[in-house]
Amino acid sequence: MANNSIVLQPAYIVDRRQDYIWFVSLPFAAVCFALVSGHYLPGAALAAIALWVTIPHHFVTWLRVYGSPAEFARFKERFILGPIVLVAFAYGLIQWAPLSLVLIVTLWDHQHSLMQQYGFARVYDFKAKAGTPATAKFDLAFNWIFFGNMLVVSPLFSTVWVRMLHEWHLPISAEAVATVHLVSWTVAIAYGLIYVGHIAYCAWRGYALNPLKYAFLLSSYFLWYFTSFTTAYLLVFAVAHRIMHGIQYIVMVYFYNRHKVDRTGGDSALLRYVAGKGGVKFFLLLCAAYAVVFHALSEGLVRDFGFGLVGFNTNFDLFSYSLLSSFALIHYYYDAFIWKVRKKDVQEGL
Repeated sequence: MANNSIVLQPAYIVDRRQDYIWFVSLPFAAVCFALVSGHYLPGAALAAIALWVTIPHHFVTWLRVYGSPAEFARFKERFILGPIVLVAFAYGLIQWAPLSLVLIVTLWDHQHSLMQQYGFARVYDFKAKAGTPATAKFDLAFNWIFFGNMLVVSPLFSTVWVRMLHEWHLPISAEAVATVHLVSWTVAIAYGLIYVGHIAYCAWRGYALNPLKYAFLLSSYFLWYFTSFTTAYLLVFAVAHRIMHGIQYIVMVYFYNRHKVDRTGGDSALLRYVAGKGGVKFFLLLCAAYAVVFHALSEGLVRDFGFGLVGFNTNFDLFSYSLLSSFALIHYYYDAFIWKVRKKDVQEGL
C-alpha cells in the first residue's frame, strides 16, 4: 500500500559531525586545495601529495586484514596466495609488457574508485535501513554510468582515450568523438531520470531515504566532474581525487576497527591499542611511518646504496614502479571482497 509521506531517515557512517566533515565537505575542500596547489606548486610536489595520501590508505588495508586474526581467518587462502600471484604478475609485466601493466592498474584504479563510493552509499542505506531490495542495483548502475560518462566525455579524459586510440593505430575522427560524447550523455541523462524515478518510487511506497547518501554521492561526483571539466592538468584531478578517496578510506577503516573493538573487544592487542580511545595518534603515526618506509624503498633513498653502478638506477626504477603497482593491485583485490555489507562479520564494524 502506498504511503504518500516521504520518510527521511538520516544515519551516519561515523556520526553527524564526522560525516559532514569527511564524507560531504571534504570533496569541496579537496577541489579548492588541488586548484590552488596546481597554480603554485610544481608537478613533483603535486605527485608527492597524491602519493603520500595513497600509500597510507593502502597501509590501513594491511592493518585491518593482517592486524586482526579474525579478519585474516575469513579469507586466509586469498590473503596468502593473492599477494604472491599479484606481485609476480606485476613484476612479470613490468619486464615484458610495461604499458599493459600501466593500463591494467589505471583501469582497475578507476573501477576501484567508483566501487568505493558505491560501497559507502550501501553503508549509508544499511545504517538507515533505507531503500528497497533493488536499491543496491540502482546505486551500482548509477556509479558505473556516471563515472564512465565522466571518463568518456570530459575534456581531461577525452584527450587521453583519443590519444591512446591513435597510438594503437585506431584513429578516430572529430565527428566520431562527438557521436561517442552524445551517446554517453544520452545514456547518463536517461539513467539519471530513472534513478530519480526510483527515489520517487521509494518515497511514494513509504521506504526510508537517507539524505546523507545523496549528499555524499553529489559531493563525490561534483569533485570528479568539476576537476575533469575545468582543468587540463591531470595532476590537479589526481590530487583532488586522492585526497577524497584516500582520506575517506582511512577514516572508514579507523572507525570500522574502533567500532569492532568497542562492540567485541577486539581480537588483537595491536587493534585494541590502535582503535581504542586515544589511539588515533598512534594510528596516524603508523600510517606516516609506513609511508616513510615505502618512500625509502620506492622513491630513491635506497638508490643511494647503488654507488653509481651501471644499470642500477634503471633496474631500481623498474623495481620502484613494480612495487607501487603490485601493492595497488593487492589493495584493489582485497577491497573487492572484504567490504561486503551483507556479511555479519562486516556489519560488526559498521
